[in-house]
Amino acid sequence: MKKILTLLILILAAILMSSIAYAAVGVGISPSKMVLQVEGGKTQQMEILVYDTGDYPMNLNIGVEGDLAEITQIEPTAVYVDPEPKPIVMPIKNGKKVTITFIPPATRTPRIYTGKVTAAGGVASGQFGGSVGVATLVELRVTKTPSIFAFITSTHILVAGIILGVIIIILLLWRLGLKIEFRRR
Repeated sequence: MKKILTLLILILAAILMSSIAYAAVGVGISPSKMVLQVEGGKTQQMEILVYDTGDYPMNLNIGVEGDLAEITQIEPTAVYVDPEPKPIVMPIKNGKKVTITFIPPATRTPRIYTGKVTAAGGVASGQFGGSVGVATLVELRVTKTPSIFAFITSTHILVAGIILGVIIIILLLWRLGLKIEFRRR
């Protein structure tokens, strides 16, 4: 009787183990590394491709880490990606393009910004827990700005315009005979 009960438990365990579902969850990004050069004060735009290497659709959030975070804009910051057909081959069929814009400030000395553009998320249906992520390594080499005019901002122009306007008004009033005197009391 013990042998039959043990055999029955083993058969039941084998049946239960065979019904466990296998689901692949993964995400890819292309290119995996970028080395760019841009003149200070100018913008540089790039596209990356994010794709789902798993079995289920995914919601992915795109972000930036490192020095690049302060000078980078991403559009869109969240994407829904369908899985790639198996076997995965190039070119990617269901991937989503994400535009990355680097806006380094004008500079008199060259500077190198480093960081990562990340794509992380989980299965869209929420049926599996956890999350996955991948990153593109980025090195942005910013060269010095060749012109002094690159350092002049709209605030500088506004202040110069106000000062020039006040000087013109004072000269016009003086020309009309108005005198401005400062007396001590």
